[in-house]
Amino acid sequence: MSANLSRRSPATIDAANAARGPLLVLAGGKDHSAPAAVVRATVKRYRASSAVTDYQEFPDRGHSMPIDSGWREIADATLVWMRRHLR
Repeated sequence: MSANLSRRSPATIDAANAARGPLLVLAGGKDHSAPAAVVRATVKRYRASSAVTDYQEFPDRGHSMPIDSGWREIADATLVWMRRHLR
């Protein structure tokens, strides 16, 4: 949390960095640890970059969606995205 207080912190993120790779941010509609509204706000910060930034929400998923039953849906959607953007 203190990274936000110091501009010189090594943990500071340059959300406008156009040289970064593509970014896919996933959200679960039933996630109470990182609610979709918070995840969308994070994605909005990365829109300042011209690099690819995508958001995908899984409405019926919670915080542990990558390891819960039905994880293949998340993995398949991620693979489709990766094939489209990582060439």
